[in-house]
Amino acid sequence: MADVSKILLAIEPHARPAIIAGLANAFLDCINRADLATQLRQGHFLAQCAHESDGFQTTVEYASGRAYEGRRDLGNEEPGDGVRYKGRGLIQLTGRANYRSFGAMLGLNLESDPARAATFPAAALVAAAYWRARRINDYADHDSIEGVTRKVNGGLNGLASRKAYLARAKHALADLKGALTARAAEETAKAKAKAKSAAASMTAGAATTAAAPVAPDHVQLGALVILGHLGDHRQEGGAVTAPFLITGSLRRSPAGDAR
Repeated sequence: MADVSKILLAIEPHARPAIIAGLANAFLDCINRADLATQLRQGHFLAQCAHESDGFQTTVEYASGRAYEGRRDLGNEEPGDGVRYKGRGLIQLTGRANYRSFGAMLGLNLESDPARAATFPAAALVAAAYWRARRINDYADHDSIEGVTRKVNGGLNGLASRKAYLARAKHALADLKGALTARAAEETAKAKAKAKSAAASMTAGAATTAAAPVAPDHVQLGALVILGHLGDHRQEGGAVTAPFLITGSLRRSPAGDAR
């Protein structure tokens, strides 16, 4: 997931390598779980994760968690629950009740093993599950950083930092979309040139109609997040040279079938 890592480092150049690698590897799963189907949703998600993790520096809250002791609204009813279930993950999951419910969503027993929420891929997937459960995309779709922040934080703490991360995320995602679009256009041009060369070399009478352009022997547009509408690049004859949405590595055999 080299392309995702580039986006994350553009958002926070001083991020910890282990967190960059963990989030990059889990990001496609996050997209599916949180329905991050647009650049705008992805940008807001990554910006909030960046702020909540102190610039991708930690997946564990710095405070001891004692402040959450006895917080029945968080499900902390047993002595020591405040410390045991303090904030973990990229969006700082907090409280016994949340560890229980979001762990169940992921098929993980985080209530019995709360430390797991700070390790990848759980640290990223917990954030994605929380994002979807709280319907945060409703605010991301309107580009409301205040609305998104309130759903994540409960208030507007660190709003300036979140805005700065969002601006960087939008810029990085747009740059990568442009690079992929250019790469797709280049592959299309290569396919057309190959088809033209094949047609020119045909022996007289071998075919009565021109051969349809063929797709490249191998097209790999890079492992990447969904970046919205990149265009439906089609050649004459119907051969597709670039997908409508790029969500991973797309390989095509000489016959044009996606694998």
